[in-house]
Order: sequence, then C-alpha cells, then structure tokens
Amino acid sequence: MPTVKEHPLAKIHNILLDEIQVSEENVRHQYATKDLDELAASIKRHGLLQPIVLNGEYGKPPYELITGQRRFLAHQQVLKWPKIRAVFAGNLSQPEAVVRSLVENLQRLQLSYEDTAQAVTYLYKEFGGDERQVQKETGLSLRKVRDFILIEAQATTKMKAALKAGKVKPADVKRAIQASQGNLRKAEELVALIIELKPTTHQKARLVMYGESNKSASAEKLLKEAMKPHVEQSLIIALPEQIREALVKATSALAMEPAELAAKVLGDWLRSEGYAE
Repeated sequence: MPTVKEHPLAKIHNILLDEIQVSEENVRHQYATKDLDELAASIKRHGLLQPIVLNGEYGKPPYELITGQRRFLAHQQVLKWPKIRAVFAGNLSQPEAVVRSLVENLQRLQLSYEDTAQAVTYLYKEFGGDERQVQKETGLSLRKVRDFILIEAQATTKMKAALKAGKVKPADVKRAIQASQGNLRKAEELVALIIELKPTTHQKARLVMYGESNKSASAEKLLKEAMKPHVEQSLIIALPEQIREALVKATSALAMEPAELAAKVLGDWLRSEGYAE
C-alpha cells in the first residue's frame, strides 16, 4: 500500500518569533495593529486557535509570514511570547504567496456589529450579569462589552438599522441614548441629526453633557448647543504615581482617553457630593 504523504499544513510547529519576518506578499497593510490588546487577551485565555502560515521549509530559517500578521504581532508586541504556533505552506512563489494571503483575509469575514452585540449580551446574561467575566472570556475591552450590552438593550430598531448600514458608529448611538436621558424617541432623533450634520468627536462628547443637564431640551436644541463654538479649559493635575498607574490601567481596560475618563470620574464625584446637578 502506498504511503500517504502528510500535507505540510497538517503539522503544527512552535517557531521562534525571531526566526520570522513579515512577507512583502502579505496583503494586509492597513489596521494590522488595530485592537491588538483584545486579540492578545483572547489568545492568552483560549490559546492560538488558528496557527499562522509561513513560507519556507521547517528547520531552515528565516521564515516568511504569509498569513496571520495580527496574531504574530499580538505575540510579539503584547504577549511578548518567544514562540508561536505555525504551519508551513512550502516554498511558495511570489504570486502563490499573494494568492494565499488574499484568500485567507477574504475568508476571515468579521462578525457584524449586530451578531457580536447579540452574542455578548447572551454571554452577559449567562454569566449572571457579570460584565467582567464576559471581558475575561472574550478578550474584548470592558468598555466595548458595556457598549454592546447598552445598545442591544436600549437602542431602537431604527437605531440598530443605522448601525447595521454603517451610517453611524456604536459610540454615537451610545451618546444619543445617554443624552436623551431614557427618551428613546429623542435618541432616535439625535442619531438622525448626527448622521445629517456630522458633528466632531468633541461636539458629540458635549452633546452628552448638555443632554444630562437639559432633560427637557429637544434633540435639535441639544445638538445645536453642542455644535456651538466652544472654548475648552485645560486643567493640569499632578497625580501621585499610584493614582497615575491606576488611571493608565483603567483607560486601557475601558478603551477611553485619559482626559475623557478623568472628566467622567470628576463629574460623577461632583454630582454625588451635590456640587453639580
């Protein structure tokens, strides 16, 4: 009986990262480093479920990375692990390497926002409302987990349709819900106005502030106020090292800018102490 030759992609090897270089034939040039922290957290929790693919012959480094650039970068830049699970495609020609890289990236279709939100909300319920457990299991930032849960629970059909069509970002839907103070019809109007008028990020952030302090104002008035010329006032605070480190950890976990988080914490404290409404 003839021996069946094992396909090179069937055998997984642990390869030193230092022996790998990113191939020029890799077609992913944009967004390679996007959300690497989340990917690294997922790999740390569940392992590398899909090995990277290398060009070359095992035992004869250096090897060229054909597919799996983000997985490679997560190991290299975030996890700082010395090795990564990999399979070998053989000695591919340049056209063959480009084809393999393109095909894998085309096949790796990202989940829609709607599908992801439903899955995160399901896990949240299954874990007894423990959002940190969802974060731990999925590798998503805590802020993203909270946003998925908030929007899935409160966004109207029209708002979800705008999200699905890519007309508005999840962060904008969240801001509209917060600024509307529970009035979902007003939130719908705010989302429509955001799509139409395209306010800046700072203006949309002010929208939430105005909405929280002017509950009776219409959606049009809130956004009009938020889009008025505004002079920002900067406040420089010297933080103890321990607090500074805690702020860095919190901003990373919540995927927020330090100034945004500091303003929120300060605002919450001032309201709780009765200094602000």
